[in-house]
Amino acid sequence: MSKNFDKKFDLHKPFDNAWLNLGDISELSIKNPLIGRDHQDLDSLGLYEVRLMRNPDYLAFACKYLLNIELLPFQALILKELWTRTFPMIIATRGGSKSFLNSVYALLRAVLVPKTKIVVAGAAFRQSKFVFEYMETIWRNSPVLRSICSNDSGPRRGTDQWVMYINDSTITSIPIGSGEKIRGLRANTLIAEEFNAINPEIYETVLAGFTAVSADPVSNVKEAARRKAMMEANVWSDTQEVRYQSKSGNQIIISGTAGYDFENFAEYWRKYKAIIESKGDKKALENLLGGEVSEYFDWRDFSIIRIPYELIPAGFMDDKQIIRAKATMHSGTYGCEYGTVFVKDSNGFFKRSLIESCVAHDKNVQKITWPTWCPNKFEAVLQGRLDRKYVYGIDPASEEDNFSIVVLELWQDHVRIVYGWSTNRKDFQQRLKIGLTNDHDFYGFGARKIRDLMKTFPCEIIAIDAQGGGVAIEEALHDPDKMQQGEKPIWPIIKEDENKDTDYYPGLHILDVCQFANAQWTAEANHGLRKDLEDKVLLFPFFDQISLGLATQTDQRQQKIFEQNHPEEQWNVYDSLEDCVMEIEELKNELSTIVMTKAGLGFGGRDRWSTPEVKLQSGKKGRLRKDRYSALVMANMIARQISRTPAQVQYSNIGGITYGMDKVSGSLYQGPEWFTSQMNKSPVHGIRH
Repeated sequence: MSKNFDKKFDLHKPFDNAWLNLGDISELSIKNPLIGRDHQDLDSLGLYEVRLMRNPDYLAFACKYLLNIELLPFQALILKELWTRTFPMIIATRGGSKSFLNSVYALLRAVLVPKTKIVVAGAAFRQSKFVFEYMETIWRNSPVLRSICSNDSGPRRGTDQWVMYINDSTITSIPIGSGEKIRGLRANTLIAEEFNAINPEIYETVLAGFTAVSADPVSNVKEAARRKAMMEANVWSDTQEVRYQSKSGNQIIISGTAGYDFENFAEYWRKYKAIIESKGDKKALENLLGGEVSEYFDWRDFSIIRIPYELIPAGFMDDKQIIRAKATMHSGTYGCEYGTVFVKDSNGFFKRSLIESCVAHDKNVQKITWPTWCPNKFEAVLQGRLDRKYVYGIDPASEEDNFSIVVLELWQDHVRIVYGWSTNRKDFQQRLKIGLTNDHDFYGFGARKIRDLMKTFPCEIIAIDAQGGGVAIEEALHDPDKMQQGEKPIWPIIKEDENKDTDYYPGLHILDVCQFANAQWTAEANHGLRKDLEDKVLLFPFFDQISLGLATQTDQRQQKIFEQNHPEEQWNVYDSLEDCVMEIEELKNELSTIVMTKAGLGFGGRDRWSTPEVKLQSGKKGRLRKDRYSALVMANMIARQISRTPAQVQYSNIGGITYGMDKVSGSLYQGPEWFTSQMNKSPVHGIRH
């Protein structure tokens, strides 16, 4: 029995290394660098192993024994590329371990290269925190690493930066914000996380400046002068030149998922690609860089590491989740997130390029084509202004889609999207579980959110979808049991062409129930929305690392004030300004996926606006989410009606005795312009009976 078991085990043994994709290795002669060392290496135990770990070909060995991590071949190859290149770029699928590898690389650099300073920068603090949290996990699970570090080593969390100390090396995770607070930082290695969200101007003027000063400037100046003197004396050899050029200097790593072709990440990718493809051709580099190229410029310093989902080893990611993502995402979004493709533009009814052209950020505001009615950029807010009116758009779906709210701020010449919020039953149950809401009814919870918003955004009209949970929300808004002291019931608006029983009920008549089933209304709302985007009368708040940084700071201030004033209550970890900013970004994503189709045949077919139809894992057909888009369509339709409705003429009685009419000043006739323009010029001032 034992022999049969051993035989069976031996049959399976050759397949244990199949994950390396090396095929049959039985005939290969593999050299073990730890065997056959000379006496000098054996006399200095530990130094040889450290030299081996610093060899880019053996970084996986260092990870296994120093960090207690086993790497896959593709991860070891990426680490080698990061170790040997000055300007590597990682474009990876969502979930492709780029943040994990950045954390592993940072730890290896810190422990194997003494006195290393590494900065991990993200547009929002949460992005650089991801890398830090990976490092914390590795630190806790690496007894060897902790044993070779001083007592002062380990993670430290501060308010605006988290620092990992590894002996005399440091790894600092920071948010970029506006760039002002981080000026003056210095680093040997800069890791720019989620690069597409980083403002290129701040990247060039602030972040890249971290690495401008060399790690050991005095020694480098001496060595550069020595090289120049020896070259002039013709005693500088080719071997010395190769060694001099191969010295490791400061480094900048760009990392993130792909975005749209017109965004900044794509610009850097094209430039990196062109430099690599030049292979050092001087003329090509001069044309590319717009001038003379320095003798120290080496095209081999640049590297692009692209890892789409299709090239990830089987089993590394949850294939079922990827199938779900492919089913619930637009093809363009999937190409960016998982295919590492810089998509040219969205192919829906609302082009992504059109949407981005309506964002009030610095680049757009400075364009000649930007409208004069919005001279400055603006941002998302959690509280409105008393001198402004606001329109709410509400899609009350809750099961598969989200319950979404979009708030528009009305200006004289345009409309601004200033607030976004969404929830679903799962999110509601989580809030209920931790005591962040007292409502046990989901639609009651939604109605309470609407009323709370009305306290901070002076509401003109609430537009709500009549389908789905619209009826439940409508009832909750005038349910006395769901109203707090001083609140009034909310009823549908009073329309001249309709006569409803609710018209005579006391309360606020500000609820406009929208009928998406009405083909004419739906067509007018969607075409009107696109027209408003084309005319730049519907604008989005700016979104970059500055807005995220300001949002994070605002949230921290509000949390501190709340905890001081309510020490016994729990701070609401939801509905922060950062959440609001990201909600509006999701709104833009949904808007770019909407397509127009024709329902029915012939000229009588009805136009439909929806997300693309996809096939779910179960084999059934389904569609992408569009709840935020629906909320925007309704709110914008109401805003159009308000801003485009001409003011009614206030008629007054004008007249008197005929003999005194020549002394009357002003216009005698009021009404349509075609009539009054002529009659007010007429010498006739009276009518005789």
